[in-house]
Amino acid sequence: MIHTLLPRHLFLLCFFSLGFHWSPSSSAQTNQPDKELVLFLPYHSSQFPQLGLKLNAALARADLGEIKTQSSDHWHPYQQGIRKGRLGIYLAPPHFTAWAIRKHKFKAILRLPDKLKYVIASRSADAHLFEMNDLADRRVCSQNALNLDFVLVRTSFGTSFLAAENKVVNSVASAMQYDNQNCDAFSVSEHLFKEFNLETPYRFIRLQQGNEYNNYAFIAHPDIGNNTLEKLQKFLRSKDAQTVLGPLLKQFSKRTRLISVKPADYPKSYLEPLDLYWR
Repeated sequence: MIHTLLPRHLFLLCFFSLGFHWSPSSSAQTNQPDKELVLFLPYHSSQFPQLGLKLNAALARADLGEIKTQSSDHWHPYQQGIRKGRLGIYLAPPHFTAWAIRKHKFKAILRLPDKLKYVIASRSADAHLFEMNDLADRRVCSQNALNLDFVLVRTSFGTSFLAAENKVVNSVASAMQYDNQNCDAFSVSEHLFKEFNLETPYRFIRLQQGNEYNNYAFIAHPDIGNNTLEKLQKFLRSKDAQTVLGPLLKQFSKRTRLISVKPADYPKSYLEPLDLYWR
């Protein structure tokens, strides 16, 4: 009968040999770089073609190279990411922020300081468009579904059959600036509406306005570590970040210097625009 046990000195030699080969592997796993995180930003790359490259470079300089930015050329990953609570960091409108905090325990990092309100505006030169009913069966340009400007168009006509048609454009501001004739009216932030009328007085008239909210906020999935979030918060307040993000943030707020935020800034009432769609 063959003896299956190794002599003691051979057993110890094999044990330490195996331990020697295992340890570096374990150490390598410990030193693996952090999993890549995506910072989802609500803009189309045609608006700010260099923003992503510049922001990624700035993040790397701030020792946040594990975070990569993504525009919302494809709207579904951005919107559904918030709806489903998927891993990531998002610059989100107030109703999306309220949803992420209350439904998925997202952490609010920083927010824009000014209030946010949307208005529906038409060209003053279009004298036949004087009130909301005049927009029946006409095209009102807005951002993607379920942004607040999109929701404002949908809710402004109630159950009327003579409602306006939502036409989604990459940038409402660009459509207004370049007088896009595919748009009979525009659903735009009140901030931008005022900016246009300061530049060219009485070019646009206000036909409707929505509710007022706290502005866009940067929010993060609850599984993202506090160390990363602290560095990100510091970065977002830096001059480097403000320079790169300024053109995007100015779409929503006159002041772009980000301020502290708390969950109470985004109350349950902010979920109302989503009730019909995201129950």
